[in-house]
Amino acid sequence: MIKRTICLSLAAVSIALAQSPVVPTNAPTAPKTISIQEMLVIGHSGMRLHSLAMITQGKLKDGVDESFMPGFKACAEDKAIPVRSVAARVMGQNLVAGLDKPNPEAVELLMKLAQDESSDVRFNAVYHGLAQLNHKSDEVVALLLDVAASNREHSLYDRIVESLKDSREQATKILDKKLAKEDSIAAFEIYADMTGKHPPDSDKFLDMPSSRPKMFIFKGGTDDAEAYKAELAAELKALGIEEPSLFISGVGANHVLLLKTYLTKDRLAVEKAFSDHAKFTITQKMWLTPELEIQIDAMREK
Repeated sequence: MIKRTICLSLAAVSIALAQSPVVPTNAPTAPKTISIQEMLVIGHSGMRLHSLAMITQGKLKDGVDESFMPGFKACAEDKAIPVRSVAARVMGQNLVAGLDKPNPEAVELLMKLAQDESSDVRFNAVYHGLAQLNHKSDEVVALLLDVAASNREHSLYDRIVESLKDSREQATKILDKKLAKEDSIAAFEIYADMTGKHPPDSDKFLDMPSSRPKMFIFKGGTDDAEAYKAELAAELKALGIEEPSLFISGVGANHVLLLKTYLTKDRLAVEKAFSDHAKFTITQKMWLTPELEIQIDAMREK
């Protein structure tokens, strides 16, 4: 009888405990760990930039894979330019560049970022991503050509030229179609660099002003820079360039001669006449961006 009473009492206590409310305690709970992937998705701009910095600094044990795509998509919509810019670089380097099977979502997102309002974002999307594709679709080639035509930044332009060496047939078809529809001086200008040949009906472009100046850098000659400049100026005038924009940079034997051309026919004449000249050697040539012109003008004033 006593055992039965004890058992009933224990049962009653168990039922009472089960029905009683849980009393909160002051014991600390372990904080939830948020992964970098989650940080890129839900974090604010600062958190996203910090997470991207951890990736670029090699602090990720397992590297970047497709599980990061939701985060990259969120970063692509971030209002902060550095977030979009770094995300484009990280995504291109890890999910696209040099891969036989690049992530198709990453390629699509990079094509969007290659048309971003920020030049930094566009640069990273192309330089570290689209230009590094082993196999380029017609859509990617067309986009790279548009970027090259509108943005002649030297390092980016050269990267695109190099990347299209294996896509010249695609580039030729796209540029031919464009020039058949409109007399685009920009398309004409990049044609030879991108396809390795001149477009048909080139004569109609000869008297057109260039879309932007072309800079030719000539190796210096003797210590008498002024005399060397005068000799080159005479040869340029013989080509029909009446008032060549030619100036000296550097002193003594270390000087170079810088020439700017503004007309299409002048640019083509210089490229042809000095491609294998016995005395005057072109060491570098580039399209001038506004930023580069500012730097050159500042250098001339020193």
